[in-house]
Amino acid sequence: MAVEKLEYNFGLLKQKRIERGLSPLDIANELCLAERQILSIEENKLQHFPSASLKLVCVRKYAKAVGLPISEVIPHSEEIS
Repeated sequence: MAVEKLEYNFGLLKQKRIERGLSPLDIANELCLAERQILSIEENKLQHFPSASLKLVCVRKYAKAVGLPISEVIPHSEEIS
């Protein structure tokens, strides 16, 4: 699967963030990202990222920050090239 066609469970990321009592700004600060980038991840948009590859890296960091295994967020992560 090409990184440009990245499919991930954006709803699970947002749900876990809310369960942990964190705001989008909290996650953004923890990951050194802009709040608009966190919102873009949670809305499954490429907007606010210069490339799909960078977004993939940020999705992985977000999953780790909220305590989710990457396999739950990106089901076919091993197939991404």
